[in-house]
Amino acid sequence: MIPLYKGADAIAWLKKMASGTGPDSESIPAPPPLTSASGGMPPLAGSKHSGSFGALSIAQEVEQIISHVRREGDTAIAQLAARFGDTSSPPLFMEQEGIDALKENLPDETVKTIDLAASRIKAFAEATLAAIRPIHVSYERFDTGLNFRPVGRVACYVPSGRFPLTSTALMTAITAKVAGVSEVFILSPNLTDEILYAGTVAGVTEFHQIGGAQAVAAAAFGTKTVKAADMVVGPGNAYVTEAKRQLQGRIGIDMLAGPSEICIIADHGSNPYWLALDLLSQAEHDPDARAFLLTDDESIATQVLAELPKVRSEIALPDFIDESLSKSVILVLPDIVACIAAANNIAPEHLQLHVAKPEDLQPHLVNYGALFIGYNATVPNGDYVAGPNHTLPTNRSARFAGALSPLTFLRAQTWIRVRSHANELHQQTEAFANLEGLNAHAAAPRARYLDSE
Repeated sequence: MIPLYKGADAIAWLKKMASGTGPDSESIPAPPPLTSASGGMPPLAGSKHSGSFGALSIAQEVEQIISHVRREGDTAIAQLAARFGDTSSPPLFMEQEGIDALKENLPDETVKTIDLAASRIKAFAEATLAAIRPIHVSYERFDTGLNFRPVGRVACYVPSGRFPLTSTALMTAITAKVAGVSEVFILSPNLTDEILYAGTVAGVTEFHQIGGAQAVAAAAFGTKTVKAADMVVGPGNAYVTEAKRQLQGRIGIDMLAGPSEICIIADHGSNPYWLALDLLSQAEHDPDARAFLLTDDESIATQVLAELPKVRSEIALPDFIDESLSKSVILVLPDIVACIAAANNIAPEHLQLHVAKPEDLQPHLVNYGALFIGYNATVPNGDYVAGPNHTLPTNRSARFAGALSPLTFLRAQTWIRVRSHANELHQQTEAFANLEGLNAHAAAPRARYLDSE
């Protein structure tokens, strides 16, 4: 069950989370490590990566997988699929006839649900893109500016292990398309009909049934059947994340996504049953998922603890739910101001405000991936159909990173146009080059103003 701490113990827990040190005693659990000693993410329970890889760290396993795919291409991918028990299949290029048949085979309600989510995700991405404008700054003898240009080819990784994430196909591919990426394709270990349909709604026609680190390696290096990409985006398990970490620079990435997180600030007016459901909605993602409840009301904390077993008896939850709850925590803090400070320190992927006046808190909350405002907002709204992207920073990276958006796929490219007789600019440039002692840097602008005299 989820642990509860109050008073000095709650403050001590937060201090240990901030410092990253282990506990002084068994009474206060340390937060789950953000990475293993090898630099990779902690292994997932029940991982299929075993056998000859059994004695290796995740980072070492992934390094070997990447090397194998780089050398052997499609042959390596087929061998790895067989080793890990994945289903291998040739690439799929969807034409209109196939798209129509796919739609016909799906239940009408499924099509309606995917179409609705797609329309809102697209509308939000288009509104984001509309706010991005080129820049042009003019001076007397020269002009400067900045344009935004999309990358050329993007791979969208869609997890489909425990739970095939159809929503991720929409969130990643639609956003890339809205940004203007000309080639978008989907990689997934299990191309369900729902994922395929979501991809086609997003405008994707190219699909590859490849999962894990080998999928990221195929996107980075290319094979005979997979054309190399400029970027790979989307969440994945520990192996996908580690492959992205090792290959960033060779290929662009969106972020290094870890297990899902939720942090809730709750006051005395919160509904304990709703809070229990909200905590479980993220804890059910993964054994390493984390749920944090911050409150200044001890009665709310104890009521939530009492509600959790009731909710678990009402709905089917994964077998690992106890594991994820044991890595979570309920903290009773002195006041809402302390809850705000704790949330900023945790820097969660999802932050919910179950308070009567959320607008009073909002200006003081600075570190989060997505904010859910008021009692009626729940994280699953954002996971699926509200419109904002659900691909968000985790593991406290919300301190410096944000949600996937059209900006993820745009390169900011600056330009400078210099007219004739821009002697003042050239002399200023020469002066700064001389300051740094770079002679050719000084000579290049000097030649231009001397020629114009």
